[in-house]
Amino acid sequence: MKKFKWLLLLAAFVTPLFFVSCSDDDDDNGNGHSDGNHFTYDGNTYDLAQGLLFYYGQWWGDGYNFDVLLFSEGIQFSIEGEDEDEWFSGSGHGIFFEFYSPSEEDLMPGTYVFDEEDSGDPFTFTEYSDFVIDYDVEEETGTMMGIIGGTVEVAKSGSNYILTIEVIAEDNKPVTGSYNGPLMRLDWDDWDKSEPVVKKHKF
Repeated sequence: MKKFKWLLLLAAFVTPLFFVSCSDDDDDNGNGHSDGNHFTYDGNTYDLAQGLLFYYGQWWGDGYNFDVLLFSEGIQFSIEGEDEDEWFSGSGHGIFFEFYSPSEEDLMPGTYVFDEEDSGDPFTFTEYSDFVIDYDVEEETGTMMGIIGGTVEVAKSGSNYILTIEVIAEDNKPVTGSYNGPLMRLDWDDWDKSEPVVKKHKF
């Protein structure tokens, strides 16, 4: 049975952290999502309210691995529970990217291009990027779709990350969207080194 990728990525993280979701003051544009925080697929638009930024260091190639998870208000995150299955709850939508940045300090601004070879080159993202729609964490049900092409533009304004998404789903349909807001950073250096960190991909 497929496991939710976001849970697998968190399995080695042990420092208690809590995610604070975006303010309720975000303006709704009348289409069911906040300005700048959504993705669109197959004619439908899905809200993105919050995000996480995982730093994994340098695996191969010249880039530094930063993974970004963006998800809707319907999905809640904390790592209070002893079981990783408890760290995410609820249901909703989300999109995931595995980026390679030219700097170990941060996900640097620039245009990141899909790299099917997973070369680890700076300003690329890999085939392990994907998204979910109407995903129920407890039941592990919903639409799950890989990403096979396109670009993501990354910018920063103060502590906010600005992502402009123009990618292709595995069914060759376009996925577009954007996110403007903070990303909670989780670093590999904070993980318990007594447990091996195993990078797992896909949902």
